[in-house]
Amino acid sequence: MMRTILLLLGIAMPLFAQRRGVNLSGAEFGQTVFPGALGKEYTFNTEKSFQYFSAKSLNLLRVPVRWERLQPVLRGALDQPYLNLLKTNSAWAKASGARIVIDVQNFGRYISAGQELVIGNGRVTAADLTDLWVKLSAEFRGDDGVYAYGLMNEPHDMGAGDWKSISQTVLSAIRAAGDTKMILVPGDSWSSAEAWPRVHGTNAWINDPAANFAFEAHTYFDSDNSGTYKQSYDQELGRNPSLAQIGPARLAPFVDWCRANKVQGFLGEFGVPDNDARWLTVLDNFLAALDASGMDGLYWAAGEWWGNYPLSIQPSNSFSVDRPQLPVMLRHLGPAAFTTVAAPTFAGWVFAPDSLVSGFGRDLPADASVQLTDSAGVTRPAKVLYNGSGQINYAIPADVALGKVDVKVGAASGVFWLERVAPSVFQNPQIIQGAGLYLVMYGTGIRNAKLIQVSVNGKDVTPLYAGPQPEFAGLDQINILLPGGLFGDVVVQVVADGKPANQLSLRL
Repeated sequence: MMRTILLLLGIAMPLFAQRRGVNLSGAEFGQTVFPGALGKEYTFNTEKSFQYFSAKSLNLLRVPVRWERLQPVLRGALDQPYLNLLKTNSAWAKASGARIVIDVQNFGRYISAGQELVIGNGRVTAADLTDLWVKLSAEFRGDDGVYAYGLMNEPHDMGAGDWKSISQTVLSAIRAAGDTKMILVPGDSWSSAEAWPRVHGTNAWINDPAANFAFEAHTYFDSDNSGTYKQSYDQELGRNPSLAQIGPARLAPFVDWCRANKVQGFLGEFGVPDNDARWLTVLDNFLAALDASGMDGLYWAAGEWWGNYPLSIQPSNSFSVDRPQLPVMLRHLGPAAFTTVAAPTFAGWVFAPDSLVSGFGRDLPADASVQLTDSAGVTRPAKVLYNGSGQINYAIPADVALGKVDVKVGAASGVFWLERVAPSVFQNPQIIQGAGLYLVMYGTGIRNAKLIQVSVNGKDVTPLYAGPQPEFAGLDQINILLPGGLFGDVVVQVVADGKPANQLSLRL
């Protein structure tokens, strides 16, 4: 049985090309109420979101903010409380091994006294947007937690406003202030990747003395490219029989334009619903094309206020359940990424000392060692149990300090977090017939618990044994006597020090 468990851990999860991340939404919410109240109209996500996505190697986090909250009066002072929350986000990102993109989520507009004012149409000018970014630059140019500035989200229908001229003016002012950070320049017409050459013509328009910018495009896969996905997959398929390949087709015009102009491209938004598995194939095909392009890309969207929003990649159930889009994203990480998950579930990001995990990466050496540096700054090797096909199974040593742990495997690296108890169980227990029917479960992250509880179909059962399995490092075992009269589907729940493991489902 133990050999079966260890062989099951040999199922590889391939990981591929460029840097990936998410849009961590919330601070831009409440777009009809300004300034709005924190916690009512809008929110800033907690540190746990930064830790979760960093642990998943989705460590480039675009943080959308609203101009009206950053700068309540045009050319006035920046709002200090809102600015401080953004700075806290940057600090959390850096502490978790991630970086942020500051994204002004204003669509080429500024709302004043309920009026939507388009930049370049009189009351709001390029100089106003320049003033905002020069002031933001003064706050963040020395901040290593900030990867890039996103000048404006999806400008569109600009009227008399010339977005090319506006974006060049703002970029030039940032550079004149001595700031050399990456600048993301969006396109007009909602930054559509598919429409990019048609909207912007043949030639690129940015002159950057720091040579550190990228053009930012967005794309979605519904018929109107809006990302609202108002129709079902079958309805969309009826309109487009090539729906599975719509992502590469919509990306290609932007990629070709960037290559022709010898400029860098960046995909700031893309996403699919979780209500039909076929959309995941669309996402997978798109990401394969994005990998081939060499461009970075950020999924839309994450954030703790999304609830049941179908495009959300935010984990549910208090960060314990990954969303369906996540495994697809993880198949397209860069070669420098190494992502660790719980061995029984291939999920999770918080583990326990003296437990079993699996790590995934690309082009890992056949004889790779796993080096762990804990929150106390101590580096030690982990015991490697399996190494093959981009997957390494290893045991976390018992003496690793709790908190953030940095992982190094050859040229790849990653992070995870340690807590004293982090239970998870394998889905292949043993059932033994004796004086009664006994269930022997295997898991990890359980042995350090002071109280281990088990329920079967909601009924509490006292464990006969709960602790380390004596033959294999990091493996835990729980034995129970099943209640009489059970038949059909049975659900077993293990709880260690109040923390529930994944449910075990079996059929009797």
